[in-house]
Amino acid sequence: MKYYIKFAMRFLVLATPAIASSILATLPSQAATFASSESRFNINNFSSNPLSVDSLTNTVTETIGTRGKVTAKANAEAQFNPDTKNSASNWSFSQAEGQGYGYTGTANSFAAIIGYNFAVDKEFSFDFSGLFKLKTSIDDGLTERANASGELSYQLFDSDSGALLDSFNIYGNLSTLGNNDAFVVKPSSSITLDLNQNSIDKSFGGKKEYASTSFKGKYSRTFDKSTHLTLVEFKKNQVNVYTVPEPSTILGSLLSCSVLGAVSIRKRKRASSTALLG
Repeated sequence: MKYYIKFAMRFLVLATPAIASSILATLPSQAATFASSESRFNINNFSSNPLSVDSLTNTVTETIGTRGKVTAKANAEAQFNPDTKNSASNWSFSQAEGQGYGYTGTANSFAAIIGYNFAVDKEFSFDFSGLFKLKTSIDDGLTERANASGELSYQLFDSDSGALLDSFNIYGNLSTLGNNDAFVVKPSSSITLDLNQNSIDKSFGGKKEYASTSFKGKYSRTFDKSTHLTLVEFKKNQVNVYTVPEPSTILGSLLSCSVLGAVSIRKRKRASSTALLG
């Protein structure tokens, strides 16, 4: 169990993007920037019970400004309800926007759910749905930048060996302006997506970019012997907006820095995993 706790906990330290390069330049800006990153994952109808569960969240925001205005916000939620609602879900959201002279704003969020030791005799299955959205925009291509990235990952492990059995991964990155745009959706063979409720939409290039997907499906895998499984689902969403402050305002920028962090970890143990989820 400690292996999976360490696996999830390493994502709780959310790195704030480096801002030194933006502070050292000398071009002013009075336009506007915007970046957002959001993801959600819902699970229902587990075929068997976990022995114990964890839910983890973390948020960090940072703003530095001189004569401009910049805001950053981050939210994260996670819950695992195998006893009463037969469900688990988490949500992560980060957003930053600014206007005026030299500023930088970042927002990072993380959410995870972990189900330990599902006891499986033959088949393990559940239904799932979710979304993943990135969006960036700037007004001035010479002096403004907006970045948004995110990662959503579902992973199923053999509890005894720690071997990864299946995964479902979504990764995206928008750099406006820049050439590092990417959007990848990678389900394993044990996942069946509902084509009528699965969509992907993206637009790369220019001063406004976006990438999004919504999905619904089912996971199902059969085993030839009794098996214990551990499910880990996590997401992290990061955004950064900045313009270039004037050299005379560098010190003021550093002194106006504000940081907000919040971490919550909830763990609930269950005595056994023999009854079906209700």
